[in-house]
Amino acid sequence: MLTADLVDARRRDGELLLRPLDRDGRVEALAVGAALLEAAHACVGKRREELDEAWDAAADGAAPKRFKMVAGLRKLVADACGFEAETEVDPIELRRVLFTHASEARRAREEGERFDRDAVVADAAKLLAIPPEVVDRALFSDLRSEHVLRAPPALDAASLVEAWELGQAQAVLLTAVRITCEVSSASPGLVRAFFAKLKFNKLLFSAERIAGDEAHGWRIVIDGPYSMFDAVTKYGLRLAIAFPALRVLERWSLVADIKWGKAREALVFRLSCDDARAPAERGGAAAEVASAPDAAAPAPASRTVDAAKTRRKKKSAKAAATPIPSPEELHLSDDVRELLDGINRGGSGWRARPASVLLDVPGQGVCIPDLELRRDGERQPIYVEVLGYWSRDAVFRRVELAERGLGARVVFAVSSRLRVSAEVLDEAIASALYVYKGKMSPRAVADHATRIAGSKR
Repeated sequence: MLTADLVDARRRDGELLLRPLDRDGRVEALAVGAALLEAAHACVGKRREELDEAWDAAADGAAPKRFKMVAGLRKLVADACGFEAETEVDPIELRRVLFTHASEARRAREEGERFDRDAVVADAAKLLAIPPEVVDRALFSDLRSEHVLRAPPALDAASLVEAWELGQAQAVLLTAVRITCEVSSASPGLVRAFFAKLKFNKLLFSAERIAGDEAHGWRIVIDGPYSMFDAVTKYGLRLAIAFPALRVLERWSLVADIKWGKAREALVFRLSCDDARAPAERGGAAAEVASAPDAAAPAPASRTVDAAKTRRKKKSAKAAATPIPSPEELHLSDDVRELLDGINRGGSGWRARPASVLLDVPGQGVCIPDLELRRDGERQPIYVEVLGYWSRDAVFRRVELAERGLGARVVFAVSSRLRVSAEVLDEAIASALYVYKGKMSPRAVADHATRIAGSKR
């Protein structure tokens, strides 16, 4: 993943704007990426220091104004390489033995006597039972520059440039304080998968339907617990990791409040599906222009229209081909997965599986269960939503949703760290608040489900 210092952006009127690649810039990016990848493949078995020199030569002809692009591509190539230390002995132990023996040899030599390095190396090698020629190679083999390239990147130049464009947005989101997203998809399954990804990464969010949007439109506000979003970079990292799940939706946009640079300047960052898709389309045009016999000649109007139609067809085909995750494929955090397995092994009669529904109270909000519980004789399932890492406000919002009618029975599992009493949810409501300490008990969740199922409400 890219870091913020590698982002090619500018400030304007309180906003941070990414500098998109124009036609010439994309051609150059593809050329630089191809050269970096070729150098990596040619340096398999060589030290990282030699690979760095090859990369310096590969990027030598790039335009000076593109230095951040070159640096970003280079980092992504390095991240995709497989390095390892080439050593037959622990370098720390080798240095300890060799330097200790060298000190003793210096103290023991006579005045004017020449220090015999080869003899010291040979003696140290004998003590460690290794050949003397291994000593020099292994002495500093744990240093980064001495690591050996074993596996080159398994990607091409086009994939590398696409990863760089994605990485720029992710690097900006690392500094986010608050995010507001608007998403829309003809497939409710894809929207549900996006929510599942947010929960998997333990991102706190609230969601509500966009009035009048018939294509499953939602407005999602992502914020941090107790303003920790502002203080903990790890939270921003979770958001950056979840960003690709947003990009698979047909329509989306986001507005992020960020703290940018060393001075943590408050700026706004905007991005949408149109911004994210445009570079790919420009990439195809750039490749076509670069390979055409007469690159300077404008394309006929009919050809331009045909190309636009082709791009629209490709977009529609891509959206249609995007698989909708089944409940078993949805992302579950480790604690939820452990709860699911525990319920299924517990012998309570309840069978658990990942939930695939959204419980929406129009105008009030949405509940996104993690698990669905069923047992023989029960026509309707009981859902479980885990709120262990959420805020107290989120818990009280769930209580309000339950009171106003979710249309389903839910067990809300709440960590005792949030200091919420189970009594805040009236027993007359067809849901339950399970407050747990430490880890969730599958048996306790099953007991709550049994009580809800047996109550006459």
